[in-house]
Amino acid sequence: MQRIKLEVFKKFFEKNLTGNEIDFLIALTYVQDNRGIARGVFYRDMMAVTGMSTQAFYDCKRSLEEKGVISVQRREQDYDITLIGNDFSGYTEEDYRLGNVKYIRTNMKLFRDTNWKKLKPAQKLLVMDLVNINTASSMRTYRIARKKFVEKYTELLQVTGRTLQKYMKFLKLYFYVGLKEGMYYITLRKQFCRSVAKTESDQVNRHLLDTACRRNRIKEPDEREAADILTVISRYRKEIRDSFCDVVDVFGKMLEVLNANIPNRSKWKRRLKASLYHKLLREELGLA
Repeated sequence: MQRIKLEVFKKFFEKNLTGNEIDFLIALTYVQDNRGIARGVFYRDMMAVTGMSTQAFYDCKRSLEEKGVISVQRREQDYDITLIGNDFSGYTEEDYRLGNVKYIRTNMKLFRDTNWKKLKPAQKLLVMDLVNINTASSMRTYRIARKKFVEKYTELLQVTGRTLQKYMKFLKLYFYVGLKEGMYYITLRKQFCRSVAKTESDQVNRHLLDTACRRNRIKEPDEREAADILTVISRYRKEIRDSFCDVVDVFGKMLEVLNANIPNRSKWKRRLKASLYHKLLREELGLA
């Protein structure tokens, strides 16, 4: 679920977030489930996605938890992190069809752009708010009186009018910005609105498989078996979503069955077996 609820995003303005913290939260959404839980958050993965240092990762995790933005459950080698309030599990397809679910889509090229990393925290929040306004109106141009724009964002961002005016220069990286007769006309550039190539479910499922391999010490997973398991997870995605089944836990059960005759866990054969995983997942879902 590569999205942030609008009500959750609005609270960002009150939390005095740093640039790294904003990037950390966006990165969490890349691998979160429909309840807003990102399982198996590993510092090296976050470093690769956000470009932050090891220390910055731990600083962000600690400070965001202290600010009440996330909750953290420590695992042996990684963390399960929940973006508080970002739960989409209660919504139906009808809710989406009627437009009752308000959110910012994070699966956009804008958030992977190299210039995004260079923006100040207030600039990132301004961009995200304008992205929401543009996409919520089906990419129609956002029209707002210059005076009202200044009043709105100096208050939201806690900056001066002069600082906000400087921000208008960088906005042109991502938006067409026009000023006519005291009105701003702001339109998101289409190239930044496009989704990244990989589908959301594929990225999340691969992350869960990698998490399961790391937690179960499967060091060199067979890619053919891995691909078959990903196909299985994708096939049962609706049942998994509706039952809140933890697909990562099934990997541990798979190893237990594979090594049933080996009591010493240090001697277990730690490998993937798609057919067995399929069987155990069906049992977990009550479909066996």
